[in-house]
Amino acid sequence: MAEKIKIIGPGKLDALGWKKIGKSFLITVGGAAIGFVLSLLGAIDYGNFQSVAITFLPFVSNFLYKLLGKYESK
Repeated sequence: MAEKIKIIGPGKLDALGWKKIGKSFLITVGGAAIGFVLSLLGAIDYGNFQSVAITFLPFVSNFLYKLLGKYESK
């Protein structure tokens, strides 16, 4: 039997959409927190690349989450 696909229109979110947004937000905050703690401890110095590093830390944390964890793909 074919799997039903639920289409959500623009401007609306279902429970799964809110869950994905929340999870993405937590990953973003986690990546920013790791960067902040490393900077605070002096383990890393961003120098002139601070804005670039802040932009890419959430991407790196999300990438590592997907690489090291399990997820479903349809």
